[in-house]
Amino acid sequence: MTAIEEYNNLIQNGTIRACKKLKTVYTHIVENMHNESLQYKYDESKAKRAVDFIETFCCIPKMRGAPKFKLELWQKAMVETIFGFVDKETGYRQYREAFLYVGRKNAKSVLGAAMALYMLIADSEDAPEIYSAATDRQQAKIVWEYAKIMIAHEPSLRKYCKITVSAIECLGNFGKFVPLSKNSGSLDGLNVSCILLDELHAIKDRNMYDVLKGGTYARKQPLTIIMSTGGYSEQDSIFDVKYEEYASLIDGYASKKYTDETTIPFIYELDSKAEVEDPKNWIKANPNLGISKSMEQLQTEYNRATLNERTLRDLLVKQFNFRESAKMSFFSLDDVTNKETFDMNSFSGSYYFGGVDLSETTDLTCATAIIPHNNKLYVHQMYWIPQDTLADHIAKDNVPYDIWIKNGYLRTCQGNVIDQKDVANWFQEIQDAYGIYVYKIGYDAYNAQYLTKDLETMFGASMTQKVSQSFKGLSSQMYLSRAYFKEKRIIYNYNPVFLWCLLNTEAVTDTQGNIKPYKNRNLHKRIDGYSAFLDAFCVYLDNKENF
Repeated sequence: MTAIEEYNNLIQNGTIRACKKLKTVYTHIVENMHNESLQYKYDESKAKRAVDFIETFCCIPKMRGAPKFKLELWQKAMVETIFGFVDKETGYRQYREAFLYVGRKNAKSVLGAAMALYMLIADSEDAPEIYSAATDRQQAKIVWEYAKIMIAHEPSLRKYCKITVSAIECLGNFGKFVPLSKNSGSLDGLNVSCILLDELHAIKDRNMYDVLKGGTYARKQPLTIIMSTGGYSEQDSIFDVKYEEYASLIDGYASKKYTDETTIPFIYELDSKAEVEDPKNWIKANPNLGISKSMEQLQTEYNRATLNERTLRDLLVKQFNFRESAKMSFFSLDDVTNKETFDMNSFSGSYYFGGVDLSETTDLTCATAIIPHNNKLYVHQMYWIPQDTLADHIAKDNVPYDIWIKNGYLRTCQGNVIDQKDVANWFQEIQDAYGIYVYKIGYDAYNAQYLTKDLETMFGASMTQKVSQSFKGLSSQMYLSRAYFKEKRIIYNYNPVFLWCLLNTEAVTDTQGNIKPYKNRNLHKRIDGYSAFLDAFCVYLDNKENF
């Protein structure tokens, strides 16, 4: 029996606890092993060759006596998968990208170093180029340094490898293994056979991944190994984009909506926050628990973290791979993530509550319409930004305003200020396009005198309502909105601009413990979408009994 089959049996029958995503992945792998109609096949000799190389020539660095690297079952199953599946006709590897997502101190960097040495020395590639990359050169050198130590402890590897200040060179095939930094501008022209991308969650430069990936196109069987522990989520970061891609791929094994048989994700995480209360579930995110990672130490850290909410969130992210928004965010990523969608045309004849957050001059402006239906709130939004400041905002805010414009979430106003008439016309547009009528529109009185005049002209003075922006005016409403999000009662068509604003929102507290929205001092973290929603939500709460 292969390690793949053995490991799959143990996680499926519950002997080894594993998350749903990992179980789905291994079910798919084993099914493919026995499906002779596919383009690919499992070559046990090639899988064994990679495993034998690692266990014969690689040691565990920085451990007393530098013992041989005896792969754990989960590691062996992963190595067999990556190197064992090949194209029936060409013999080239099936998998070109592998993703390993585990909690900290689960020996991912040691495993990465061992696979890098295999790719450098034993992959039968002519002049292989192996690169380890990360958010900075020091992080990128961790995997490379482990490989260097492995060579130093093994005479057979020293015979074939030469270590310089900035590279490991393989004398027999003209190969090299080089650690890189985030300066992606200098990476063009590489002929990459293997990339090891470490700590994906910390990488801010998407261009580095794109350039390195582009450098693999001339190779017949390139391999990208992406490794990461948990990190705080940032909208449209390379980590968030790739994680969603891998999640869609796993979902696609059953739905067939998205398939990619050249990429394989190994995701170790808990299925829910409730599971963290039982230490037996911790192995779901920490497959090396009790081996390279101390159960006793993790238990101590967890007990201490339960005394402080902020410390606990940090522990959940780093040790158990929960995806959380920024550390001080008012909303958690799990609570506000809702992929349910709706069609505005289905609400024809209904009424909506409106809300507006106006920018002073060059910032983002948002208008919101909330449609109550069947104990849920359906949110339709539009954003505006001045055309003249668009390029500057794309560069400084580091979010894809241009793509949001293309996808219909955002519009531009001519010049360098927001035209408030465009905002007022949008509320009328809802009525004209969908047959959905205004019940009331809430607004912040600051800087809104022209907008309210336009709204009153269009809909009547009784259709607008000033919303107090004080602590007492917004506190209970903020808490209640969070409860609605947590209960999945707010459906917003998974609008990425709204989600970004939600995750940017913080709460500032007065001396009585009341709160209101706060975006900190970061001028490039917009909360306008939530502010506009909150105005509409306040009006809804004030009027829902009469609605």
